[in-house]
Amino acid sequence: MVEHLLVQRKLVKLRQYLDELKGISKYSFQDYQGNYLIKRTAERLIQLLVDVASDINSHVLVDEGFPPPPDFYRSFIESAKTGLIPHEFALRIAPSAGERNIIVREYENIDDLIVYQSISEAIQMYEQYFGYVTEFLQRHT
Repeated sequence: MVEHLLVQRKLVKLRQYLDELKGISKYSFQDYQGNYLIKRTAERLIQLLVDVASDINSHVLVDEGFPPPPDFYRSFIESAKTGLIPHEFALRIAPSAGERNIIVREYENIDDLIVYQSISEAIQMYEQYFGYVTEFLQRHT
């Protein structure tokens, strides 16, 4: 059985990170590129969104009797099996795990324009993810 309180605590963090990323999204690309604090904050927030969502995915998978996912990407794909998120959406959001890995592991290869452009997409996708998880919890009360 899914531990609602745990997932709800993670949703609070997800909401916080989304709201903070929305603040970053108001900057122009020139402001973003010229300010390392804005850049590093955006990068870290994207990483945190993926981390928290993957934690939720893994928790739900295990609690629903599935094995733990081997990586962040698979956590999204596999979570569709539980009804946490629709399969089509899982295919769209899972690649954000790859961006997270680039941010975490390959600092010298980060393309500022790609990260900047992904901010609005991350906000949109993780808002949707938030909604799906909230609906899942309501169905499993």
